[in-house]
Amino acid sequence: MKTAGDALTVYDKVLYPAAVFPQTHPSRLATVAFLRGMEPAQINRCRVLELGCGVGANIIGMAFQLPSSEFVGLDLARRPIASGQTTVTELGLRNITLRSMDLCDASAELFGRFDFIIAHGLYSWVPQPVRERILAVCREMLNPQGVAYISYNAYPGNHLRDLVRGMMRFHTAGFEDPIEKVGQARGLLKFLAESTPKPDYYVAAIGAQFERTLKYADEAFFHDDLSEINQPFYFNEFISAAGRHGLQFVGEARANDLQPGKFAPKVMERMKELERAPEVVREQYKDFVRGSAFRETLLCHGELKISPNPLVERVPKLYALCDAAPEEGARNRSVEPALFRRPGGAELETSHPLIYAAFKSLFLHWPIALSFEALLDAARIESASGDVIRSEIDEVSILAEALMLVYRAGFLQLQVVPHEVTNVVSQCPSTSRLTRFLLERGDFAINQLHASIKFPDPLSRRLVQLLDGTRDQEMLTRDLLEYVKAGHGEVFENGILVENPAEVAAVLERRVREGLKSLAREAMLVS
Repeated sequence: MKTAGDALTVYDKVLYPAAVFPQTHPSRLATVAFLRGMEPAQINRCRVLELGCGVGANIIGMAFQLPSSEFVGLDLARRPIASGQTTVTELGLRNITLRSMDLCDASAELFGRFDFIIAHGLYSWVPQPVRERILAVCREMLNPQGVAYISYNAYPGNHLRDLVRGMMRFHTAGFEDPIEKVGQARGLLKFLAESTPKPDYYVAAIGAQFERTLKYADEAFFHDDLSEINQPFYFNEFISAAGRHGLQFVGEARANDLQPGKFAPKVMERMKELERAPEVVREQYKDFVRGSAFRETLLCHGELKISPNPLVERVPKLYALCDAAPEEGARNRSVEPALFRRPGGAELETSHPLIYAAFKSLFLHWPIALSFEALLDAARIESASGDVIRSEIDEVSILAEALMLVYRAGFLQLQVVPHEVTNVVSQCPSTSRLTRFLLERGDFAINQLHASIKFPDPLSRRLVQLLDGTRDQEMLTRDLLEYVKAGHGEVFENGILVENPAEVAAVLERRVREGLKSLAREAMLVS
Protein backbone atom coordinates (compact mmCIF):
# COMPACT_ATOMS: atom_id res chain seq x y z
CA MET A 1 0.00 0.00 0.00
CA LYS A 2 2.71 2.47 0.97
CA THR A 3 6.28 1.70 -0.01
CA ALA A 4 9.39 3.59 -0.89
CA GLY A 5 9.28 5.06 -4.37
CA ASP A 6 6.17 5.86 -6.36
CA ALA A 7 3.66 4.87 -3.62
CA LEU A 8 4.66 7.99 -1.72
CA THR A 9 3.61 10.15 -4.65
CA VAL A 10 0.37 8.23 -5.16
CA TYR A 11 -0.82 8.50 -1.56
CA ASP A 12 0.25 12.12 -1.28
CA LYS A 13 -1.52 13.00 -4.52
CA VAL A 14 -4.73 11.12 -3.76
CA LEU A 15 -5.52 11.02 -0.05
CA TYR A 16 -7.13 7.80 1.12
CA PRO A 17 -10.54 8.66 2.69
CA ALA A 18 -10.39 9.24 6.44
CA ALA A 19 -12.15 6.40 8.24
CA VAL A 20 -12.47 4.67 11.58
CA PHE A 21 -12.68 0.92 12.03
CA PRO A 22 -14.62 -0.21 15.13
CA GLN A 23 -13.26 -3.74 14.81
CA THR A 24 -9.70 -2.45 15.43
CA HIS A 25 -10.51 -0.81 18.77
CA PRO A 26 -8.35 -2.20 21.62
CA SER A 27 -11.50 -3.24 23.48
CA ARG A 28 -12.58 -5.47 20.58
CA LEU A 29 -9.11 -6.97 20.14
CA ALA A 30 -8.68 -7.56 23.87
CA THR A 31 -12.05 -9.31 24.10
CA VAL A 32 -11.13 -11.88 21.46
CA ALA A 33 -7.80 -12.52 23.19
CA PHE A 34 -9.35 -12.69 26.66
CA LEU A 35 -11.84 -15.33 25.53
CA ARG A 36 -8.94 -17.44 24.24
CA GLY A 37 -7.31 -17.40 27.68
CA MET A 38 -4.93 -14.48 27.23
CA GLU A 39 -4.49 -11.60 29.70
CA PRO A 40 -4.34 -8.55 27.45
CA ALA A 41 -3.36 -5.13 28.76
CA GLN A 42 -5.92 -2.88 30.43
CA ILE A 43 -7.61 -0.81 27.74
CA ASN A 44 -7.42 2.45 29.66
CA ARG A 45 -3.64 2.06 30.07
CA CYS A 46 -2.32 0.45 26.91
CA ARG A 47 0.05 1.24 24.05
CA VAL A 48 -1.23 1.03 20.46
CA LEU A 49 0.71 1.15 17.17
CA GLU A 50 -1.01 1.59 13.81
CA LEU A 51 0.95 0.87 10.63
CA GLY A 52 -0.25 2.67 7.49
CA CYS A 53 -2.41 5.03 9.55
CA GLY A 54 -3.09 7.59 6.78
CA VAL A 55 -4.44 10.81 8.29
CA GLY A 56 -4.70 9.03 11.64
CA ALA A 57 -8.49 9.25 11.95
CA ASN A 58 -8.74 5.75 13.41
CA ILE A 59 -6.24 6.15 16.25
CA ILE A 60 -7.06 9.81 16.84
CA GLY A 61 -10.57 8.67 17.77
CA MET A 62 -9.11 6.05 20.10
CA ALA A 63 -6.63 8.49 21.63
CA PHE A 64 -9.42 10.96 22.37
CA GLN A 65 -11.53 8.29 24.10
CA LEU A 66 -8.60 6.73 26.00
CA PRO A 67 -6.55 9.67 27.30
CA SER A 68 -4.45 7.52 29.65
CA SER A 69 -3.33 5.22 26.81
CA GLU A 70 -0.58 5.95 24.28
CA PHE A 71 -0.88 5.80 20.49
CA VAL A 72 1.66 5.86 17.65
CA GLY A 73 0.75 6.04 13.96
CA LEU A 74 3.19 5.50 11.10
CA ASP A 75 2.70 6.15 7.39
CA LEU A 76 5.13 6.71 4.53
CA ALA A 77 3.02 9.43 2.88
CA ARG A 78 3.85 12.87 4.26
CA ARG A 79 0.68 14.76 3.33
CA PRO A 80 -1.75 12.51 5.26
CA ILE A 81 0.52 12.56 8.31
CA ALA A 82 0.76 16.37 8.17
CA SER A 83 -3.05 16.55 8.05
CA GLY A 84 -3.33 14.21 11.02
CA GLN A 85 -0.75 16.18 13.01
CA THR A 86 -2.79 19.34 12.49
CA THR A 87 -5.86 17.57 13.90
CA VAL A 88 -3.87 16.30 16.90
CA THR A 89 -2.57 19.80 17.62
CA GLU A 90 -5.97 21.47 17.29
CA LEU A 91 -7.55 18.89 19.60
CA GLY A 92 -4.70 19.30 22.09
CA LEU A 93 -4.04 15.56 22.30
CA ARG A 94 -0.82 14.65 24.08
CA ASN A 95 -1.07 10.86 24.02
CA ILE A 96 -0.58 10.33 20.29
CA THR A 97 2.36 10.57 17.89
CA LEU A 98 2.01 10.51 14.10
CA ARG A 99 5.18 10.10 12.06
CA SER A 100 5.94 9.89 8.35
CA MET A 101 8.42 7.06 7.88
CA ASP A 102 8.97 3.74 6.14
CA LEU A 103 7.50 1.05 8.39
CA CYS A 104 10.52 -1.09 7.52
CA ASP A 105 12.54 1.30 9.71
CA ALA A 106 10.21 0.92 12.71
CA SER A 107 11.79 -0.80 15.70
CA ALA A 108 11.36 -1.34 19.42
CA GLU A 109 14.45 0.79 19.95
CA LEU A 110 12.66 3.76 18.39
CA PHE A 111 9.15 3.31 19.77
CA GLY A 112 9.22 0.65 22.47
CA ARG A 113 6.77 -2.25 22.59
CA PHE A 114 3.02 -2.24 22.22
CA ASP A 115 -0.01 -4.04 23.59
CA PHE A 116 -1.89 -3.75 20.31
CA ILE A 117 -0.60 -3.39 16.75
CA ILE A 118 -3.00 -2.53 13.90
CA ALA A 119 -2.30 -2.93 10.17
CA HIS A 120 -5.57 -2.33 8.34
CA GLY A 121 -5.68 -2.26 4.53
CA LEU A 122 -1.92 -2.62 4.24
CA TYR A 123 -0.71 -6.22 3.99
CA SER A 124 -2.17 -7.08 0.56
CA TRP A 125 -1.03 -3.79 -1.00
CA VAL A 126 2.72 -3.88 -0.36
CA PRO A 127 5.59 -5.91 -1.86
CA GLN A 128 6.61 -9.22 -0.32
CA PRO A 129 9.60 -7.78 1.65
CA VAL A 130 7.31 -5.22 3.29
CA ARG A 131 4.75 -7.90 4.13
CA GLU A 132 7.50 -9.86 5.84
CA ARG A 133 8.51 -6.73 7.75
CA ILE A 134 4.92 -6.17 8.95
CA LEU A 135 4.94 -9.63 10.51
CA ALA A 136 8.42 -9.07 11.90
CA VAL A 137 7.29 -5.81 13.52
CA CYS A 138 4.38 -7.63 15.12
CA ARG A 139 6.79 -10.20 16.54
CA GLU A 140 9.49 -7.76 17.67
CA MET A 141 7.33 -4.88 18.95
CA LEU A 142 4.44 -6.76 20.54
CA ASN A 143 4.34 -7.19 24.32
CA PRO A 144 4.18 -10.79 25.64
CA GLN A 145 0.36 -10.69 25.97
CA GLY A 146 -0.05 -8.35 23.01
CA VAL A 147 -2.44 -8.71 20.08
CA ALA A 148 -1.79 -7.80 16.44
CA TYR A 149 -4.55 -7.08 13.91
CA ILE A 150 -3.75 -7.57 10.22
CA SER A 151 -6.39 -7.32 7.50
CA TYR A 152 -5.87 -8.60 3.96
CA ASN A 153 -7.71 -9.59 0.83
CA ALA A 154 -8.59 -13.27 0.91
CA TYR A 155 -9.23 -16.14 -1.46
CA PRO A 156 -11.43 -17.68 -2.70
CA GLY A 157 -13.64 -14.57 -2.80
CA ASN A 158 -10.99 -12.41 -4.43
CA HIS A 159 -10.74 -14.65 -7.48
CA LEU A 160 -13.87 -12.82 -8.66
CA ARG A 161 -12.22 -9.45 -8.02
CA ASP A 162 -9.10 -10.65 -9.82
CA LEU A 163 -11.34 -11.38 -12.81
CA VAL A 164 -12.06 -7.68 -13.33
CA ARG A 165 -8.94 -6.14 -11.81
CA GLY A 166 -6.66 -7.17 -14.67
CA MET A 167 -9.12 -5.87 -17.25
CA MET A 168 -9.53 -2.54 -15.44
CA ARG A 169 -5.78 -2.02 -15.10
CA PHE A 170 -5.25 -2.84 -18.79
CA HIS A 171 -8.00 -0.45 -19.85
CA THR A 172 -6.81 2.44 -17.64
CA ALA A 173 -3.07 2.07 -18.25
CA GLY A 174 -3.03 5.05 -20.64
CA PHE A 175 -4.81 7.46 -18.28
CA GLU A 176 -2.83 9.62 -15.84
CA ASP A 177 -5.56 11.45 -13.94
CA PRO A 178 -6.78 9.33 -10.98
CA ILE A 179 -10.41 10.46 -11.30
CA GLU A 180 -10.38 9.65 -15.01
CA LYS A 181 -8.91 6.22 -14.22
CA VAL A 182 -11.74 5.53 -11.78
CA GLY A 183 -14.39 6.63 -14.27
CA GLN A 184 -12.90 4.58 -17.07
CA ALA A 185 -12.59 1.49 -14.88
CA ARG A 186 -16.22 1.64 -13.82
CA GLY A 187 -17.25 2.42 -17.38
CA LEU A 188 -15.53 -0.71 -18.67
CA LEU A 189 -17.26 -2.91 -16.09
CA LYS A 190 -20.64 -1.36 -16.88
CA PHE A 191 -20.05 -1.96 -20.60
CA LEU A 192 -19.14 -5.61 -20.03
CA ALA A 193 -21.97 -6.18 -17.53
CA GLU A 194 -24.49 -5.00 -20.15
CA SER A 195 -22.84 -6.81 -23.06
CA THR A 196 -25.47 -9.55 -23.40
CA PRO A 197 -29.28 -9.46 -23.12
CA LYS A 198 -29.20 -12.64 -21.03
CA PRO A 199 -26.11 -12.66 -18.81
CA ASP A 200 -24.25 -15.94 -18.46
CA TYR A 201 -22.16 -16.71 -15.36
CA TYR A 202 -19.21 -14.65 -16.71
CA VAL A 203 -21.23 -11.50 -17.39
CA ALA A 204 -23.17 -11.93 -14.12
CA ALA A 205 -19.88 -12.09 -12.20
CA ILE A 206 -18.69 -8.88 -13.85
CA GLY A 207 -22.02 -7.23 -13.05
CA ALA A 208 -21.69 -8.13 -9.38
CA GLN A 209 -18.20 -6.61 -9.30
CA PHE A 210 -19.48 -3.46 -11.02
CA GLU A 211 -22.15 -3.06 -8.33
CA ARG A 212 -19.46 -3.51 -5.67
CA THR A 213 -17.31 -0.73 -7.13
CA LEU A 214 -20.25 1.70 -7.05
CA LYS A 215 -20.26 1.48 -3.24
CA TYR A 216 -16.64 2.64 -3.02
CA ALA A 217 -15.49 6.21 -2.58
CA ASP A 218 -13.50 7.13 -5.70
CA GLU A 219 -10.25 7.51 -3.75
CA ALA A 220 -10.63 4.14 -2.02
CA PHE A 221 -11.49 2.42 -5.30
CA PHE A 222 -8.44 4.00 -6.95
CA HIS A 223 -6.05 2.75 -4.27
CA ASP A 224 -7.65 -0.62 -3.52
CA ASP A 225 -8.66 -2.01 -6.92
CA LEU A 226 -6.45 -0.12 -9.36
CA SER A 227 -3.22 -0.21 -7.35
CA GLU A 228 -0.11 -1.81 -8.79
CA ILE A 229 -0.09 -4.39 -5.98
CA ASN A 230 -3.16 -6.14 -4.64
CA GLN A 231 -2.26 -9.63 -3.49
CA PRO A 232 -4.93 -11.80 -1.83
CA PHE A 233 -4.09 -14.90 0.22
CA TYR A 234 -5.74 -18.08 1.31
CA PHE A 235 -6.09 -18.06 5.09
CA ASN A 236 -3.71 -21.00 5.51
CA GLU A 237 -1.07 -19.15 3.47
CA PHE A 238 -1.29 -16.10 5.73
CA ILE A 239 -1.10 -18.20 8.91
CA SER A 240 1.90 -20.06 7.51
CA ALA A 241 3.67 -16.75 6.90
CA ALA A 242 2.79 -15.58 10.42
CA GLY A 243 4.11 -18.84 11.85
CA ARG A 244 7.51 -18.23 10.26
CA HIS A 245 7.72 -15.12 12.42
CA GLY A 246 6.73 -16.88 15.63
CA LEU A 247 3.11 -15.71 15.59
CA GLN A 248 -0.08 -17.73 16.00
CA PHE A 249 -3.78 -17.30 15.23
CA VAL A 250 -5.98 -15.88 18.01
CA GLY A 251 -9.19 -15.23 16.12
CA GLU A 252 -10.90 -12.77 13.82
CA ALA A 253 -11.72 -9.17 14.71
CA ARG A 254 -15.29 -9.83 13.59
CA ALA A 255 -17.31 -12.96 14.26
CA ASN A 256 -17.15 -15.44 11.39
CA ASP A 257 -19.00 -18.56 12.53
CA LEU A 258 -21.22 -20.16 9.89
CA GLN A 259 -24.92 -19.64 10.55
CA PRO A 260 -27.16 -22.75 10.35
CA GLY A 261 -30.07 -20.87 8.80
CA LYS A 262 -27.92 -19.52 5.99
CA PHE A 263 -26.39 -22.80 4.83
CA ALA A 264 -27.83 -26.19 3.99
CA PRO A 265 -28.02 -28.72 6.87
CA LYS A 266 -25.59 -31.05 5.10
CA VAL A 267 -23.02 -28.23 5.01
CA MET A 268 -23.33 -27.69 8.75
CA GLU A 269 -23.06 -31.46 9.32
CA ARG A 270 -19.86 -31.66 7.30
CA MET A 271 -18.39 -28.66 9.12
CA LYS A 272 -19.23 -30.30 12.43
CA GLU A 273 -17.14 -33.28 11.34
CA LEU A 274 -14.15 -30.92 11.28
CA GLU A 275 -14.42 -29.99 14.96
CA ARG A 276 -11.40 -32.10 15.86
CA ALA A 277 -9.34 -30.87 12.92
CA PRO A 278 -6.69 -28.14 13.45
CA GLU A 279 -8.22 -24.66 13.74
CA VAL A 280 -6.46 -23.47 10.59
CA VAL A 281 -8.17 -26.24 8.62
CA ARG A 282 -11.59 -25.39 10.06
CA GLU A 283 -11.15 -21.70 9.31
CA GLN A 284 -9.98 -22.39 5.76
CA TYR A 285 -13.04 -24.50 5.02
CA LYS A 286 -15.24 -21.73 6.42
CA ASP A 287 -13.75 -19.44 3.76
CA PHE A 288 -14.46 -22.03 1.07
CA VAL A 289 -18.11 -22.24 2.14
CA ARG A 290 -18.59 -18.48 2.45
CA GLY A 291 -16.42 -17.38 -0.46
CA SER A 292 -14.53 -15.04 1.88
CA ALA A 293 -12.89 -12.07 0.19
CA PHE A 294 -11.45 -10.25 3.21
CA ARG A 295 -10.01 -11.28 6.55
CA GLU A 296 -9.21 -9.35 9.75
CA THR A 297 -6.95 -11.77 11.56
CA LEU A 298 -5.63 -11.42 15.11
CA LEU A 299 -2.21 -12.81 16.05
CA CYS A 300 -0.21 -13.25 19.23
CA HIS A 301 3.18 -14.69 20.18
CA GLY A 302 3.46 -18.31 19.15
CA GLU A 303 4.80 -19.56 22.47
CA LEU A 304 1.66 -18.51 24.36
CA LYS A 305 -0.66 -21.31 25.37
CA ILE A 306 -4.12 -20.27 24.31
CA SER A 307 -7.40 -22.14 24.55
CA PRO A 308 -8.33 -24.12 21.42
CA ASN A 309 -11.79 -22.53 21.63
CA PRO A 310 -13.25 -19.38 23.24
CA LEU A 311 -13.78 -19.95 26.97
CA VAL A 312 -17.43 -19.65 27.93
CA GLU A 313 -16.45 -19.46 31.63
CA ARG A 314 -14.88 -16.06 30.92
CA VAL A 315 -18.10 -14.53 29.58
CA PRO A 316 -19.36 -13.53 33.09
CA LYS A 317 -16.36 -11.18 33.37
CA LEU A 318 -17.39 -9.21 30.29
CA TYR A 319 -19.91 -6.56 29.25
CA ALA A 320 -22.58 -7.10 26.60
CA LEU A 321 -24.43 -4.79 24.22
CA CYS A 322 -26.88 -5.48 21.42
CA ASP A 323 -29.22 -3.30 19.35
CA ALA A 324 -31.67 -6.07 18.40
CA ALA A 325 -35.30 -5.07 18.92
CA PRO A 326 -38.02 -7.54 19.94
CA GLU A 327 -40.52 -8.05 17.16
CA GLU A 328 -43.76 -6.14 17.57
CA GLY A 329 -46.32 -8.38 19.24
CA ALA A 330 -43.59 -10.52 20.81
CA ARG A 331 -42.61 -8.12 23.56
CA ASN A 332 -44.65 -10.01 26.10
CA ARG A 333 -42.59 -12.86 27.49
CA SER A 334 -45.63 -15.13 27.32
CA VAL A 335 -45.37 -15.08 23.54
CA GLU A 336 -43.07 -17.90 22.38
CA PRO A 337 -40.91 -18.13 20.46
CA ALA A 338 -39.82 -14.49 20.47
CA LEU A 339 -37.94 -12.90 17.60
CA PHE A 340 -35.27 -10.20 17.91
CA ARG A 341 -34.13 -8.32 14.81
CA ARG A 342 -31.09 -6.08 14.38
CA PRO A 343 -31.27 -2.94 12.17
CA GLY A 344 -29.28 -4.75 9.45
CA GLY A 345 -31.82 -7.59 9.33
CA ALA A 346 -30.05 -10.31 11.35
CA GLU A 347 -32.51 -12.28 13.51
CA LEU A 348 -32.46 -14.27 16.72
CA GLU A 349 -35.30 -16.50 17.87
CA THR A 350 -35.60 -17.77 21.42
CA SER A 351 -38.25 -19.46 23.52
CA HIS A 352 -36.22 -19.37 26.74
CA PRO A 353 -37.64 -16.83 29.25
CA LEU A 354 -34.23 -15.90 30.68
CA ILE A 355 -32.63 -15.35 27.27
CA TYR A 356 -35.65 -13.38 26.05
CA ALA A 357 -35.52 -11.18 29.14
CA ALA A 358 -31.76 -10.64 28.75
CA PHE A 359 -32.06 -9.48 25.14
CA LYS A 360 -35.00 -7.27 25.95
CA SER A 361 -32.87 -5.61 28.63
CA LEU A 362 -29.97 -5.16 26.22
CA PHE A 363 -32.31 -3.49 23.72
CA LEU A 364 -33.70 -1.12 26.35
CA HIS A 365 -30.20 -0.14 27.49
CA TRP A 366 -28.57 0.18 24.05
CA PRO A 367 -25.99 1.67 23.39
CA ILE A 368 -24.88 1.13 27.00
CA ALA A 369 -23.02 -2.12 27.64
CA LEU A 370 -24.24 -4.08 30.66
CA SER A 371 -22.01 -6.13 32.90
CA PHE A 372 -22.89 -9.81 32.96
CA GLU A 373 -24.01 -9.47 36.58
CA ALA A 374 -26.31 -6.53 35.82
CA LEU A 375 -27.72 -8.29 32.77
CA LEU A 376 -28.39 -11.47 34.72
CA ASP A 377 -30.11 -9.53 37.53
CA ALA A 378 -32.33 -7.71 35.04
CA ALA A 379 -33.15 -10.97 33.24
CA ARG A 380 -34.01 -12.72 36.51
CA ILE A 381 -36.49 -10.02 37.44
CA GLU A 382 -38.07 -9.91 33.99
CA SER A 383 -38.35 -13.70 33.64
CA ALA A 384 -39.42 -14.48 37.23
CA SER A 385 -42.18 -17.09 37.26
CA GLY A 386 -43.55 -19.39 39.93
CA ASP A 387 -43.49 -22.44 37.69
CA VAL A 388 -39.87 -21.97 36.62
CA ILE A 389 -37.25 -23.16 39.09
CA ARG A 390 -33.59 -22.54 38.27
CA SER A 391 -30.49 -22.51 40.42
CA GLU A 392 -28.04 -19.59 40.30
CA ILE A 393 -25.46 -21.85 38.68
CA ASP A 394 -27.94 -22.88 36.00
CA GLU A 395 -28.82 -19.25 35.26
CA VAL A 396 -25.18 -18.19 34.94
CA SER A 397 -24.45 -21.14 32.66
CA ILE A 398 -27.55 -20.63 30.51
CA LEU A 399 -26.89 -16.93 29.97
CA ALA A 400 -23.13 -17.29 29.46
CA GLU A 401 -23.56 -20.02 26.85
CA ALA A 402 -26.27 -18.03 25.05
CA LEU A 403 -24.15 -14.87 24.96
CA MET A 404 -21.15 -16.79 23.66
CA LEU A 405 -23.24 -18.42 20.94
CA VAL A 406 -24.67 -15.16 19.61
CA TYR A 407 -21.33 -13.35 20.05
CA ARG A 408 -19.64 -15.91 17.81
CA ALA A 409 -22.45 -15.41 15.32
CA GLY A 410 -21.82 -11.64 15.28
CA PHE A 411 -25.28 -10.84 16.67
CA LEU A 412 -24.01 -9.29 19.89
CA GLN A 413 -20.86 -7.53 21.14
CA LEU A 414 -18.89 -8.54 24.20
CA GLN A 415 -16.38 -6.08 25.67
CA VAL A 416 -13.72 -6.16 28.36
CA VAL A 417 -14.70 -2.61 29.38
CA PRO A 418 -17.74 -0.50 28.42
CA HIS A 419 -17.51 2.66 26.34
CA GLU A 420 -18.45 6.00 27.88
CA VAL A 421 -21.91 6.64 26.43
CA THR A 422 -25.45 7.40 27.57
CA ASN A 423 -28.90 6.55 26.21
CA VAL A 424 -30.59 9.33 28.18
CA VAL A 425 -31.39 12.71 26.65
CA SER A 426 -30.53 14.99 29.55
CA GLN A 427 -31.85 18.49 30.09
CA CYS A 428 -28.77 19.91 28.37
CA PRO A 429 -27.49 17.06 26.16
CA SER A 430 -23.91 16.84 25.00
CA THR A 431 -21.80 15.16 22.36
CA SER A 432 -18.02 14.76 22.63
CA ARG A 433 -15.67 17.58 21.75
CA LEU A 434 -14.20 15.34 19.07
CA THR A 435 -17.61 14.96 17.43
CA ARG A 436 -18.20 18.69 17.33
CA PHE A 437 -14.66 19.27 16.05
CA LEU A 438 -15.11 16.82 13.15
CA LEU A 439 -18.49 18.21 12.11
CA GLU A 440 -17.07 21.71 11.93
CA ARG A 441 -14.74 20.39 9.22
CA GLY A 442 -16.79 17.74 7.42
CA ASP A 443 -19.92 15.61 7.41
CA PHE A 444 -18.78 12.61 9.44
CA ALA A 445 -18.22 12.11 13.16
CA ILE A 446 -17.06 9.30 15.43
CA ASN A 447 -19.62 8.04 17.91
CA GLN A 448 -18.88 6.74 21.41
CA LEU A 449 -18.60 3.16 20.11
CA HIS A 450 -15.81 4.21 17.73
CA ALA A 451 -17.99 3.99 14.64
CA SER A 452 -18.34 6.55 11.87
CA ILE A 453 -21.68 8.36 11.52
CA LYS A 454 -22.43 10.61 8.52
CA PHE A 455 -24.45 13.81 8.77
CA PRO A 456 -25.03 14.99 5.17
CA ASP A 457 -27.88 17.34 6.18
CA PRO A 458 -26.64 20.81 7.28
CA LEU A 459 -29.34 21.15 9.94
CA SER A 460 -28.47 17.78 11.47
CA ARG A 461 -24.80 18.74 11.55
CA ARG A 462 -25.64 22.08 13.16
CA LEU A 463 -27.75 20.41 15.84
CA VAL A 464 -24.88 18.11 16.82
CA GLN A 465 -22.43 21.02 16.85
CA LEU A 466 -24.69 22.84 19.32
CA LEU A 467 -24.67 19.94 21.78
CA ASP A 468 -21.97 21.21 24.14
CA GLY A 469 -23.98 20.67 27.33
CA THR A 470 -25.04 24.33 27.72
CA ARG A 471 -28.36 24.30 25.85
CA ASP A 472 -31.73 22.74 26.63
CA GLN A 473 -34.17 21.73 23.89
CA GLU A 474 -35.83 25.13 23.79
CA MET A 475 -32.48 26.86 23.31
CA LEU A 476 -31.43 24.32 20.68
CA THR A 477 -34.63 25.00 18.70
CA ARG A 478 -34.11 28.76 18.95
CA ASP A 479 -30.47 28.53 17.79
CA LEU A 480 -31.41 26.30 14.87
CA LEU A 481 -34.13 28.77 13.91
CA GLU A 482 -31.55 31.59 13.86
CA TYR A 483 -29.30 29.36 11.75
CA VAL A 484 -32.09 28.94 9.18
CA LYS A 485 -32.96 32.66 9.22
CA ALA A 486 -29.32 33.45 8.49
CA GLY A 487 -29.61 31.45 5.28
CA HIS A 488 -27.45 28.48 6.27
CA GLY A 489 -30.13 25.85 5.88
CA GLU A 490 -33.66 25.13 4.68
CA VAL A 491 -36.48 23.23 6.34
CA PHE A 492 -38.41 20.65 4.34
CA GLU A 493 -41.47 18.69 5.38
CA ASN A 494 -42.50 15.74 3.23
CA GLY A 495 -40.24 17.04 0.48
CA ILE A 496 -41.86 20.49 0.49
CA LEU A 497 -39.98 23.64 1.52
CA VAL A 498 -41.46 25.16 4.69
CA GLU A 499 -41.37 28.97 4.58
CA ASN A 500 -43.94 30.17 7.11
CA PRO A 501 -41.94 31.24 10.21
CA ALA A 502 -44.38 29.68 12.68
CA GLU A 503 -44.39 26.39 10.78
CA VAL A 504 -40.59 26.42 10.53
CA ALA A 505 -40.33 26.83 14.32
CA ALA A 506 -42.80 24.00 14.94
CA VAL A 507 -40.98 21.66 12.56
CA LEU A 508 -37.60 22.46 14.14
CA GLU A 509 -38.98 21.91 17.64
CA ARG A 510 -40.15 18.44 16.66
CA ARG A 511 -36.91 17.64 14.84
CA VAL A 512 -34.82 18.62 17.85
CA ARG A 513 -36.86 16.33 20.06
CA GLU A 514 -36.76 13.42 17.61
CA GLY A 515 -33.15 14.11 16.64
CA LEU A 516 -31.91 13.87 20.21
CA LYS A 517 -33.62 10.52 20.68
CA SER A 518 -32.02 9.29 17.46
CA LEU A 519 -28.59 10.56 18.53
CA ALA A 520 -28.93 8.68 21.80
CA ARG A 521 -29.64 5.44 19.91
CA GLU A 522 -26.69 6.13 17.61
CA ALA A 523 -24.31 6.34 20.59
CA MET A 524 -23.57 10.02 19.95
CA LEU A 525 -24.36 11.38 23.44
CA VAL A 526 -22.11 11.50 26.49
CA SER A 527 -23.03 11.93 30.12
